[in-house]
Amino acid sequence: MARLSRRSVVGMLAGGFVAFITAPIASADAAFAPQIRAGDVCKKVGRRKTSAGKTFECVEQGGVRQWRRAQASTKPQQPTKPDEPSTSEVKVLESSALAVGASQNVVVTSGGKNFSVVVTRTSAGLVAFNRACTHQGTLVTVNSASQLYCISHGSLFNLTTGAVIEGPASRALTAYKATERSGSIYITL
Repeated sequence: MARLSRRSVVGMLAGGFVAFITAPIASADAAFAPQIRAGDVCKKVGRRKTSAGKTFECVEQGGVRQWRRAQASTKPQQPTKPDEPSTSEVKVLESSALAVGASQNVVVTSGGKNFSVVVTRTSAGLVAFNRACTHQGTLVTVNSASQLYCISHGSLFNLTTGAVIEGPASRALTAYKATERSGSIYITL
């Protein structure tokens, strides 16, 4: 066994002492908080307490009051209103920045979220797709064959429809409505 110098021992003790003193108080409170277990004695029937993420209720069985794991609530829950679909029209490019047959990647912020979108001008008009590959979410890019290509696993998508040409992706890219007015291109998320 290696011998330790006095200096290294004092250093270790000092480091441990500093760590003990500066440790968060909450962890010490949790360590000393009373733990409730099923079968422990309780005082007031009907009282509910949560300990270590589990809810217990005080019940009386055979003349003895004790804690028992609470059953799921039998109260009918209020129906929750589904989130309203949020749609917003966002300006993404100037019309002059996108020639026929060209594509451009843009990042759009709407509702506090960022969306990576590829916008393409075809002879029929404008199309816009979410750039996240439907296989595992890697961003797709336009390749030399005018297809959207996923660099992670090789999925290919049609540039004008977003449809899958070659897997492993099995679903088309999410399409966004693209419009053009007053010299600007807008997409609706």
